[in-house]
Amino acid sequence: MSIVVGVAPGHCSEAAVHLGALLARSYGQDLVLAAVISAGWPGGPGGVDGEYRRFLAASAEDALAAAGAVVPADLTVRTLVRTASSARRGLLEVCESEGAMRLVIGSAGDSESAPSAAVHGVHSEQGIDLGSVGVGLLQSAELPVALAPHGFTAAPGARLDRVTAAFSGSETSAELVLGAAAVAAEAHAAIRIASFHTRPRGLLGAAIGFNAEAEVVTAWEKMIRARADAILGEISQFAAPPVAADVALGAGADWSAALRAVPWSESDVLLVGSSSIGALARISLGSHAAKILRHSPVPVVMVPRRATEEYAEQAVQRSGT
Repeated sequence: MSIVVGVAPGHCSEAAVHLGALLARSYGQDLVLAAVISAGWPGGPGGVDGEYRRFLAASAEDALAAAGAVVPADLTVRTLVRTASSARRGLLEVCESEGAMRLVIGSAGDSESAPSAAVHGVHSEQGIDLGSVGVGLLQSAELPVALAPHGFTAAPGARLDRVTAAFSGSETSAELVLGAAAVAAEAHAAIRIASFHTRPRGLLGAAIGFNAEAEVVTAWEKMIRARADAILGEISQFAAPPVAADVALGAGADWSAALRAVPWSESDVLLVGSSSIGALARISLGSHAAKILRHSPVPVVMVPRRATEEYAEQAVQRSGT
């Protein structure tokens, strides 16, 4: 298996490479840097078409060389150029041929001039922006897709030290948490169950008083903690559990504040499940998932529903039941 990183010729892919290196080291996998060039017209070896295709190939090789220079020396890395009708199709073909366990991409509009964080891992207020390629990959990918926030960097030699699983309280979300715990254990990392909420604007505008709002929030937090504690009990039964497990609730005036209301470590990733409305095998962004993605201060791993079921099977195997 491998970790595949999408490298876009003409764009900065440094954040994605840092995230790919972090994941590859944590899971003991090879790193594959892949660039896709267009096969949108027949073309030929000579003339203007041939010259332009050679230019595209050279640009892709230059981008891969720049990305490869970022990869730490302790990792095994391969580079390849794929010709495909679209970047989305080409990257998914590479994932299939390379047996990828994760596809890693960066934020849309990332640039070398983007401000870098003073501290590795936890980053700017910019979160993650999805471009057309990113949206297309989430809609098509049948494997988890890891997205690096703007300016993400990983410290030299860094490994995952915690996987935070977003928990909504639903049964599907609970399966994702159990699966995330199995993934965290595989990487010798900790697991954290996290729920986030913002103040309901409807209650603020309904003139029914802050006490009513506080009661709603308190009841919600009590319900989440009770369900999360039950999941922690299941995780503790794993034959090889994560190195630590806990629960966190983040509240704020908006999603950015709610996500930053809980502490993040230098090598945290946030796992978010696909909406239950979308196709089983692929990722469908629900409204809350889209907001979490947009404001996340750490890398986000989006998990298709089918992969969530596979994660849950891993959890069952670890529990020995």
